[in-house]
Amino acid sequence: MNNFIIKEIINDINKGLPIDKLKFRFAPEPNGVLHLGHVKAIYINFYLAKYFNSKIYLRLDDTNPNSENIYFVKNIIKNIKWLGYEYSRITYTSDYFGILYNMAKNMIKNGKAFIETKYGKKIDDIDKNLFYFKYMKLGHYKDNDFVLRAYTDKSLPNYHIKNPVMYRIRHKKHYRTANKWYIYPTYDWAHGQSDYIEKISHSLCSIEFQNHRPLYNWFINNIYNKEYNFYKPKQIEFSRLNINNIITSKRYFNLLLRKKIIKSFNDPRLITLDSFKMKNYNPEYIIDFIKINGFTKRNTNIELEKFESYIKNRIIKITKIIMAIKNPIKVILKNFSKTKNNTINIDNKYKISISKVIYIDKEDFKIKHNNNFFRLSFKNYVRLKYYYAIKAYKIKKYKNKITKIYCKIYKNINKNRIRSTIQWVSFKNKKSTYIYDYKYLYIKNNKIYNNKDIKIKKFYIDKNIYYNLKLKKNYQFLRIGFFNYFKKNSFLKLFNMKKKY
Repeated sequence: MNNFIIKEIINDINKGLPIDKLKFRFAPEPNGVLHLGHVKAIYINFYLAKYFNSKIYLRLDDTNPNSENIYFVKNIIKNIKWLGYEYSRITYTSDYFGILYNMAKNMIKNGKAFIETKYGKKIDDIDKNLFYFKYMKLGHYKDNDFVLRAYTDKSLPNYHIKNPVMYRIRHKKHYRTANKWYIYPTYDWAHGQSDYIEKISHSLCSIEFQNHRPLYNWFINNIYNKEYNFYKPKQIEFSRLNINNIITSKRYFNLLLRKKIIKSFNDPRLITLDSFKMKNYNPEYIIDFIKINGFTKRNTNIELEKFESYIKNRIIKITKIIMAIKNPIKVILKNFSKTKNNTINIDNKYKISISKVIYIDKEDFKIKHNNNFFRLSFKNYVRLKYYYAIKAYKIKKYKNKITKIYCKIYKNINKNRIRSTIQWVSFKNKKSTYIYDYKYLYIKNNKIYNNKDIKIKKFYIDKNIYYNLKLKKNYQFLRIGFFNYFKKNSFLKLFNMKKKY
C-alpha cells in the first residue's frame, strides 16, 4: 500500500519526526456494530502500524451516554480480533474525562471558551464561566440549560467550526463512569485532545472530517505543551467506502432492532461484520477486497454485487459441490440396472446413491424443444451429473401437469451429442432440507424495503450428503448458488449462481 498516506508519514519522518514516536489508533464510537464500511478504516490504521512497526491503540470514543453501552464495546473488540488484528492496548475516551475537563477550564481562563445559555446568551465574565462550568459538572442544571462553546478565531475557514460546542449537559448514566459526570465532551473537543493525550502521531479519519481539520489543529494549538508532547498529532483524511443503496448507518441498524425488523445484528440482510461471520466469510477475503479498491482522497462508491462477486470468486474454489433440487419432478429410468450397491464415488471424497426413480428440477425439462434449450427433452441427450446420459421418451400428466418423465439411459452415446449436464437426487435416498432466502435491507425516501420475513425454501439432497454436512461450513449447490450450513437441516443463502433461481 504505497499511497499518499505513507508518503506523507515518511515526509514527516524526513522532517525530523522520530520513527519510534509513530503511533496510530482506531477510534470507533461504541454506539453500534461494525460493518463493511468500517473495515477500510480498520485496515489502514492497523496496516500502518505494521508497516512502520509502531504501536496502535483501539480507543473507544465513548462520549455520548445516550447511545453507547458495553454490548457495543464488546462487539467491536470481538470483531477486531475476528478480522485478525491485534492492538497495543485498549483505551477509552472516558478515561480522560478529568483531563479534558481541566483542559476546558484552562480554555475558559485563557478566554478561548465561554458558557452559552439555552436562550443563546453568551456569558462574558471568566469567573462566571468557571462558576457555571463547575456546577454544570456537578449536575445543578437541566439538560440543554447551558453549553460550553469554544471562542474560535474569525480566521478559521468554515462555518462548521465557528464557536463549536465543547460540552453539553446530560443527566444520563454512563456505562463506565456511572453518574460521576453530568457533562460530556463533544467529538470535536474530545477527539483531538485524546490523540494528544495518547501521543498519537497520525490521526486517520474519513474524508467527511476534512472540514474539521482546522478546528482539530486549533484546539491542539490551544492546549499544546511541548514538555508533555513535543509532536502535535496530525489528522490525515482518506476516502470512505460507500455501498450504494444499502443500509450502513449504525443509527438505522439500531432502529431496525427497535422496530423488530431484525432480531439481531447478524441478520443476513445487513452488511455488518456479525452478518459476515454468520455467513462464514473468511475475514481475509474482506480485507483483500478493501485492498484492491485502493486509498485516495476521493470517496469510493461501489455496488454490493461487486463485493459479493469478489467473495464468491474466492470461495468457489474451496466449497464442496452438492446436487440439490428445488422444484422436483420424478424421472423414471427405464433400463436402470439395480445392483447390490448403487452408489457413486465422488472424487474419492463422498458417495451418493442412484436409483431407478430420481428427482430432477422442473426447469431442466421441456416438452417443446427449441434450439436454445440444451437440457432434457424428447430430442436432447443430457448427462446426469456423475452418471450416464439420458433422453426422455414419454411423460405422464395429472390435471394437465407433468408428474413423471420416462427416460432411457445411454452409456455409450457420442459425447458430441450431449449438450448439457443436469443435477439430480435419488428419490429413494432423498432428504429434505431448507434454505433461508432473503434480500438486503435498504432505505429509500425514509422507507425501509425488503423488511418482510426471510423466506424459507425446501430443497432435496442425497441422504449420504446430508449426514456428512458440517455446521458453519459453506457449500455450493450445483447451478444454484452458495450456502452456509448454519444450523441443523438449514442453509443460509450466500450468493445466487445467477440473479434468480
